[in-house]
Amino acid sequence: MGDGPVSPAAAPPPGERWAARRRVLIPALIALTSVLGAVGAWRASTASGAATGAERRAFADTVAAEQQRAAIETVVGSIEFSYARRLALQESAAALRAEAEAAGPDEAARLNALAAAQEEAAASYVIDADALRPDGSLDLEAKRAVEWGLASDVQDLDPAPEMARAADLRAKSQRLVGLTAFLIAAALFLTLAEVSRNSRIEILYWNGGVAVLAVAAVLLIVVEAL
Repeated sequence: MGDGPVSPAAAPPPGERWAARRRVLIPALIALTSVLGAVGAWRASTASGAATGAERRAFADTVAAEQQRAAIETVVGSIEFSYARRLALQESAAALRAEAEAAGPDEAARLNALAAAQEEAAASYVIDADALRPDGSLDLEAKRAVEWGLASDVQDLDPAPEMARAADLRAKSQRLVGLTAFLIAAALFLTLAEVSRNSRIEILYWNGGVAVLAVAAVLLIVVEAL
């Protein structure tokens, strides 16, 4: 008696097919968490290094600014001394000429000669026009502003932008490091899903691992874009 036709093997239920796919996907997702963790650590290290560089530049700008302020104060102090000295000589010369007007010819000639010498000495104290107002009075703040502007054209004297950039980079580095906690949690959930023999618990761990991994990936993109 011949054998009857062999019936094809029954197809596994959809639930079992999906379970088999999960078993295949879990190692791939665990590997993805490792890759994302490595990328996050690399970018965190890069941001931290850039922050250190920005802090160094901010410190250099601060030192340069203090040196420039000291140099400006030296210039301003010299101008202030010269102005005071010129003013004193001019006042003394004026007093001598006033005294000469009431003196005899010989004494008047002597006083006028002395006044002329003092006026000549006063003229030798040349005051920078940037430190003078239109009426001839002293304006040291204007001179400071001019000197600071000229120095700023030559080198960076404002550490604030570099300090702000360093703070932003430090914060970015810290956020990227913090994302490793999400990736570790995702890898843990997926590993538990892989070793679990209870289908309900496996699905729970699977969903949790995928959700945390997705959130970590999105946050990594967002933090990197900021």
